[in-house]
This record gives sequence, structure tokens and C-alpha cells, in this order.
Amino acid sequence: MAGMPSFAQSMNTYVIKNPAGGQAYNVNYTLTGATVNDMLINTHETSLVISINSTSDGNLIIDLPRTLIDAKAGANDDQFIVLLDDTYSNYHESKTGTDRTLSIAFTNGTERIEVIGTQVLPEFGSLSFIVLAVSILS
Repeated sequence: MAGMPSFAQSMNTYVIKNPAGGQAYNVNYTLTGATVNDMLINTHETSLVISINSTSDGNLIIDLPRTLIDAKAGANDDQFIVLLDDTYSNYHESKTGTDRTLSIAFTNGTERIEVIGTQVLPEFGSLSFIVLAVSILS
């Protein structure tokens, strides 16, 4: 069967850089029915925006490091909001102490998947620590 296309789902990694601090976060994902054009963090919307080129109905399984994006209500986990081209969508989730994994089904023609949480990236990275230290010292 040499030369036959393989439909095994393989894990891919997309590197998202923190625009403020330059730290990079590895986001692992499995995608069927589309390819990823871009992934970026929108700090104003506390969201991860995934731009895709869909070729059929498909599914995105994405591991979100809690250090990159999370949804919290106080100390407890809250639901993420998932938008497919600005339309609310259901998703399945599994979680660990360090990651939250979302499985998001989409239809052919979908161009944008947005995962909205309550917090993204340590917003100022090490700068906030310096500001905090200075305010404590003074």
C-alpha cells in the first residue's frame, strides 16, 4: 500500500510567543479537515485565536497550557467560551493541573476558532514583579 495517503491523526505543535515578554508556549493540537494558518493570543479579549483553512467538516483537539490561557471563577475552573466564526459552539473538555484539552468540531468553511478564557499570559511577565517589588520597597 505504498503511496496511499495516511489518515492517522498526528499531533502537531504550534509555538505562540508572548508579545510582551517573548516567552514561547508550545500548543499541541490534532486537526482534521483543515490546516492551521495562525494562532495568536489576544490579550484584550483574553482569548486564543486560531485561523484555519478548512477543507471539510473537521475537529480540532487542542492542549491549552494553563500558563498560556485559562478560565477561572475565583480558584475554580470556569467554562471557556468557544466561537466558530463568531458563533457560539459546544466543545468537549478534559483537564489536568497543567493543561486543559478542548475538542472542537467545526463545519467546512470555518475560518476562525476563538477560545475565550478569563486570563491569558502573565500580562506583564517579569515587569509586574519589578513594579510590585518597587511598590513594596517604597
